[in-house]
Amino acid sequence: MISRLIRSLLTITPLLLPFAANAQEDANVARMVVWQMKPGMARDFEEGYKRHLDWHRKNNDTWTWRGWTIVSGEHFGYFVDGTFFHTWKELDTPVSPAADSADNGVNVMPYAEIRSAAFYEAVPALTNLSSQQLAAPLLTFYYLDVQPSRGAEFESLMKDALSNVHNNAAHYVLLRPANGVTEYLLLLTAEKESDLGTQAAFMGHLLQAVARNAKQAPIVGRFRTETASYRSELSNAPEEKLK
Repeated sequence: MISRLIRSLLTITPLLLPFAANAQEDANVARMVVWQMKPGMARDFEEGYKRHLDWHRKNNDTWTWRGWTIVSGEHFGYFVDGTFFHTWKELDTPVSPAADSADNGVNVMPYAEIRSAAFYEAVPALTNLSSQQLAAPLLTFYYLDVQPSRGAEFESLMKDALSNVHNNAAHYVLLRPANGVTEYLLLLTAEKESDLGTQAAFMGHLLQAVARNAKQAPIVGRFRTETASYRSELSNAPEEKLK
């Protein structure tokens, strides 16, 4: 998974966002990559990506890699892959990075272009799902453009809002931007398409509560959403196979 482009992000000095937290050794780090397939090459990309996952299996990679295809939103048809719940130090020791990059270059890169490569930190107080729950049939991405320097206030408001939502059975993780992007990302799992209506109402209540209680408005600028379908055949979860 780690191309030369992505690995280079680990060696440069990150842009220190005003609202970014200090790196800690909690296993809360995620890395996500958005791919756009080249015209007419969607099937080639998927077959190549499967071969690349096989490389990870053959090289005893213990990291879990999950993949989704976006089925609604401005990036319809794009592919997203991600690995979650790592420490920062773990990102320095992937399996055979040079060989990984070479295999990625042969099997994946000819068929798609990277549109985004980003690192996040899951906010523990605003996360109630496990790695296994990310394999739900659907995953909704809520992108939240929080005003600079107001990240701590936003997280506090979100915590209060979530605690006051009645009948809150949602599984979610709030991802704080660390490198490569500036938007917060709230992930919500869903079992079926009809759940998306419930999610929309849930999100509406959250945003209304955050706006109502903010010290000054607006705290959230642009807001957008996309939903993705989980691709089990384009994922690899070695720890789940051991259970």
